[in-house]
Amino acid sequence: MKEHAFQIAISLLACVLLIAHLMWPDLKIDAITLTLFGMAVVPWLGSVFKSLEMPGGWKFEFKDFAAAVTNAETSGLLAPEKVALTGQTEPQLNYSALIDTYPKLAVIGLRVDIEMRLRELASRNGIKDQKLSATALTRQLAKLQVLTGQESVALLGILASLNPIVHGAEITYANAEQVLAVGKRLIDSLDERLRSAVS
Repeated sequence: MKEHAFQIAISLLACVLLIAHLMWPDLKIDAITLTLFGMAVVPWLGSVFKSLEMPGGWKFEFKDFAAAVTNAETSGLLAPEKVALTGQTEPQLNYSALIDTYPKLAVIGLRVDIEMRLRELASRNGIKDQKLSATALTRQLAKLQVLTGQESVALLGILASLNPIVHGAEITYANAEQVLAVGKRLIDSLDERLRSAVS
């Protein structure tokens, strides 16, 4: 219902701008004005569109990732935010060197680190098939009750929303920053499970 109201509000705003343009045809709207308007509106469109694809090819699934994060928070899969923000993650998790220049590469590095931890967790819990995908490993860990059902659903959602980036989809700096903040908390949580797992 909220999304529907937001869609109506956007349509009404467009109609008001159209009427203003008809009433004042001499009013100049240049490229800078349109760009600034677009920058003001685009962050809010994540609640309306499943994805946003712009010229130049960047695309990221806003709703899918947000839903996966909500599930991860609810299930307890993510480490508390204060732990992740203190820099207590492994030293090799320094994505800040990449994010400014290559946000996509930083997210890909995060996705690889998540899969490495899943493989180690699987190995420590008797899953020997190293050819399994991260998705299959997550399901196996759930069957062994290393992850709860809710945690595995949340993790599968996060993996599914990161996979397009690994396979070439683009991601903005702002979205990459959000993904990395959540990803570091996920890695902290997986590291904690690894510390408590039988070797």
